[in-house]
Amino acid sequence: MGKRIEPSRKSTEERLDDLLAGHREAKLRNEGARYVARAIESSDSMPNAVKFFAYALQAAESEDEDQALEALEKAEGYLPVAQKELGRRLERELPELRFLERGIALRSERAEFDEALRLCDLAIALGLGDAYARKRSSLERMA
Repeated sequence: MGKRIEPSRKSTEERLDDLLAGHREAKLRNEGARYVARAIESSDSMPNAVKFFAYALQAAESEDEDQALEALEKAEGYLPVAQKELGRRLERELPELRFLERGIALRSERAEFDEALRLCDLAIALGLGDAYARKRSSLERMA
């Protein structure tokens, strides 16, 4: 009788490392969005904290605006889990993620200023810097 192959027992951080490394490689070939879409499609066993990153990357890179906004919504849903499970690692990685920047741009282009302002507030609460405070002020004048 053959030996049973044990499933991989990677930690959440190791799974995140795999996702980010794969995305980096794919991005070099201009296939970052496609890589993330495939990762999400096969995300049955992906930890929810890692799903946050997958959806955040998709929100930032998807060429389809509706898909980007849908991914942004899903990323926000997984954010509390990522904060709890990845803590400092999340804080380190957040400035590199452009999902809120993209969401704010798409919402303001669609004249959905209240939602754009809410995203600015989220970015500020996450400690992403003064650029979001300035963007918020600019949006308030437009609204």
